[in-house]
Amino acid sequence: MEHWSKYWHTSGVLNSFAEGDANSGYTGDLQKFWEQQLKDVPRGATVIDLGTGNGALALLAQNFGITNQKEFAVHGIDAAKINPVEQFEKSPAIARKLKKIEFHSETPIEKMPFDADAIDVMIAQFAFEYAPQKQALEAVIKQLKPQGKFVAVMHHTDSALVKDSKVGVTVLTEILENTPLFQQSDMLLDLASQAIPQIGADGWANYPHNQVLTRSIQWMMKALQEKFSKPQELNYVNDVVRRIARIFEVMNAKNLDDCKRQLAYEYHVLNDHRLRLQDQLEAALNKKQATALVKAAEKQGASAELDILEIDGSPFGWTLKLTK
Repeated sequence: MEHWSKYWHTSGVLNSFAEGDANSGYTGDLQKFWEQQLKDVPRGATVIDLGTGNGALALLAQNFGITNQKEFAVHGIDAAKINPVEQFEKSPAIARKLKKIEFHSETPIEKMPFDADAIDVMIAQFAFEYAPQKQALEAVIKQLKPQGKFVAVMHHTDSALVKDSKVGVTVLTEILENTPLFQQSDMLLDLASQAIPQIGADGWANYPHNQVLTRSIQWMMKALQEKFSKPQELNYVNDVVRRIARIFEVMNAKNLDDCKRQLAYEYHVLNDHRLRLQDQLEAALNKKQATALVKAAEKQGASAELDILEIDGSPFGWTLKLTK
C-alpha cells in the first residue's frame, strides 16, 4: 500500500490512470456514465466514493450534486494514506471543491466507519476489485440503506488499460531487475564525483573510464529500444531513458550529490509504478470472476447486474450495479 500512498502524495493527479494529460478528473464517456448513475439519486443523499485516491469520482459526484441542486453529502475513503486537499493547494479551484468532501484516509472498504443501513449510494472506479471481495461486498451491503445502490467500474482483463499494464510490468521488470542500467549509471556518477574535482570538466570528458561507462550505458539503452520496439513497449523504455539522460545532461561539478539522489529517486518512482501496474493486473477480473461477484451479492439478498462499459468501441471495464 505504501507505493499507492506515495503516488497519491506525489502524482499531482486526481485519478490513478491519469499520469499524462487527464489530471483533473473524469471526462467524456466516463463522465457521462457516472452522471447517468447519479441522476436519480435523491436530494440530500449520502454518497460514498470507495477507493477515492485524490478524489476524482468524489469530485464528480460533488459537482453533479451542486449543478443539479441535489446537495449530496459526499465522502471518499481509501486504504492508502491520502490528503487530496493538500495535494491541490496550488490549484485553488480544485482545492476549494475538495474541501467540501469528507475524506477518510487509511480506510479500507471492508473497514468502512459508517453505520448499518445508513448510506444511500456507494460508487467505485477501479477500486472495489482491489479489496478482499467477500469482506468488501459484505461491508457494502451492510452499510447501504434498504434500496440503496452500489455502482462499480472494475478492471476488465481484456481492456486496453490492462493490456498496457502487462507491457509495462514486462518492460520495467526487465530494466530494473535484469539489466545493470541503473547500477552502471550510479557507478558513473560515483566515478564523476571522484574524478571531476581533480581533473575538471574537460579532463572528465576525455577520461577513458568515463568514455567506457558512458558507451556501455548508451549501448544498454539502445539494446532495450531494439528489444522492446513496439510502440507501447517503447513508451516505457523511452520514459526510463529520458529520466536517466536528463540527469547526465545537467550533471556538473557542483551538483553530483543531487544527481545521485535524483537517480535513486527515479529508480524508486519506476519501481513503485511497476508495483501499481502489478496490483492492477492482479485486480483485473475475467468473466468468471466478475460473474461470481453477482452471485455473491444475490446470495446476500441484494439484486445485482453485470455489464461491460465500452469506450471507443472496446472494453473499458466491468460495471457492477447492486441494489440492497
